[in-house]
Amino acid sequence: MSDNITLFDEWLHEQDILDEPVQKVTLVRSDDEFAVFRDWLFTHKRPLAYDIEATGLDTYAPTWEIKSIQWGDTSEAFVFIWGEPWFQKSIDIIMENTDYRLLAHNAAYDALGLDRHGHVDAIELLKRTYDTKILSHLADPRSRKEGGVGHSLKGLAAFHVDKSAPDSQTALKKIFKDNGWSDKDGWRLIPATHPTMVHYAGMDVVLTARLYPKLVKEIKRQTMGHLVKYEHRLLLLVSEMERRGIRMDVEYAEKLVHKMTQDEKDNIEIIKNFGVNNHNSTRDVAAVLQDMGVKLIETTNSGALKVDKTILNNIMNDASNPKASQLASSIMMAKNSAKWRDAYVVASLENMDSDGRVHPKINSLHARTGRMSISHPPLQQLPAGNDAIRRMFLAEEGCKMASIDFAGVELRVLAALSQDPVMVDVFRNGGDLHQTTADNVNISRKVAKTVNFAKVYGGGPKTIARQANISVDEAQNVCDLFDVTYKGVTQLAHQLASPIKKKARNYVITHYGRKLPVDEQRPYAALNYCIQSTARDVLGEAMIRLADSGYWDYAVLPIHDEVLFSFPSEMAEQLCIEAGVTMETVLKDIHISTDPDLGGNSWGTLYTDGEHGEIEIKNDDRLQYGDESLVNHLKESELLAF
Repeated sequence: MSDNITLFDEWLHEQDILDEPVQKVTLVRSDDEFAVFRDWLFTHKRPLAYDIEATGLDTYAPTWEIKSIQWGDTSEAFVFIWGEPWFQKSIDIIMENTDYRLLAHNAAYDALGLDRHGHVDAIELLKRTYDTKILSHLADPRSRKEGGVGHSLKGLAAFHVDKSAPDSQTALKKIFKDNGWSDKDGWRLIPATHPTMVHYAGMDVVLTARLYPKLVKEIKRQTMGHLVKYEHRLLLLVSEMERRGIRMDVEYAEKLVHKMTQDEKDNIEIIKNFGVNNHNSTRDVAAVLQDMGVKLIETTNSGALKVDKTILNNIMNDASNPKASQLASSIMMAKNSAKWRDAYVVASLENMDSDGRVHPKINSLHARTGRMSISHPPLQQLPAGNDAIRRMFLAEEGCKMASIDFAGVELRVLAALSQDPVMVDVFRNGGDLHQTTADNVNISRKVAKTVNFAKVYGGGPKTIARQANISVDEAQNVCDLFDVTYKGVTQLAHQLASPIKKKARNYVITHYGRKLPVDEQRPYAALNYCIQSTARDVLGEAMIRLADSGYWDYAVLPIHDEVLFSFPSEMAEQLCIEAGVTMETVLKDIHISTDPDLGGNSWGTLYTDGEHGEIEIKNDDRLQYGDESLVNHLKESELLAF
């Protein structure tokens, strides 16, 4: 965000804002009406909220269109229809005057939509915008399902602004129903000039403007103002990625759809030959597996036998029962073929723009811990180690794909936060933590790896037993020995959970100063939240360093604790090394290293034994390209303070 933007402390008192009536929502369709808007604008002192209405959510789909743009404040709104001259005039007059301070809810959607259809540079618009969705996540990151307010504008406004305010969306959906439209079709088919639509559109900006000071007050109360500028910077970076998009191999993707469809049919035929009529019926599958001699013990909350992915995987790897293994394998492959085809390949083709690029939606601030997510299509959830789907995503012309991820970041974060002497020693000396756990707990390295990550993700003996395919008693013994080996981790977990158990507070404070609510029934989750959130901010810092050092133009996607790049072929190895060093950091004396990996012309080449290879970062590289951590800057910068 530009340095001249403040957090509007000169605003009216909240009560004054809430007591103001909504004067009117004006549909601007003439020069005289535009003159009224212009005069209102020139005398305007408050921040302006903006919003667009469109035919759907897939901004880059060929059929997507803007219906209107709205500008307004806490008491008045103006609506402009796409295709009419006053639409672009309203944008131009505001973009030309950089003194106007802007608000939006889910700002990236509006900015990228205007970038595509409104002759607006999305990044320049976002630099001037405070996103109330980001502020709401900082104030309370929980979804409605988790007991929070959630992050929808209507829900937030009902909670923070006016609980009795009528919801114009309800009126819109009644119109959809009366016309026989689905909700999805209704947004596309209803005229932008329909009075109910105009009112709905105008009230969105009024509610955004009224919501802002409420969220500011809450963030001030929680002393998290230092995260506001940081999160908006990350919003800029992921928006740049989303706008660039990724090249697709369309011909390959279409062939992959056909192959996956055939694979599904072939495996369904095998499944039916084993006597299972419906492979999606847990009851049918369980009955046949039991007839084959498989002992199914776990049950669902309703008492039905559980046959989930973990159980099927264990059966599949059981060589003592080849028939059950084959059935489990075919069920897994049939389900995966259908799921992967529809969720990834078909979704990518449907969301592809006219230039053959897909633009996944990147949410920079997601879940309770703030970890990023990707949707439309959900490319963060691609099957691990599988190259078939990733092959349809290509590097830019004349470029190679590269992946740079942090080496065991969650466990290194755990070591840093706990300062456990055994863990710290392992990482300082370049040891193998999984082998250390195996040696101290007297288990295999494979089981030790399961145990280490289970501790990170808050799993207990039952979870470890299922994932490692051992008894609960064995898993309990393993957990006990783990706690003895890593006493610092045990102490940290107790330190974080104890205030929750005692009901002294209902949140945990992370290394970066986030306050994450913890459910009273799950105090053990406090450790997991701290680790996951801190790891996310380690990635966030790295993204900012990459941008400040000039590497962000090559960035494609953030994938968990990894950044995917498309580097020019002739400089790919050097850039990969430099970017890898730039991402590295130190967290409380624990070095968080990176594993750069250079592939070929597609993302999939990073997952095969073909034209790619890991790149070693040497000490002299670190000296040449290293950069300092931004933690202190983030916490101390006056620009970040309310």
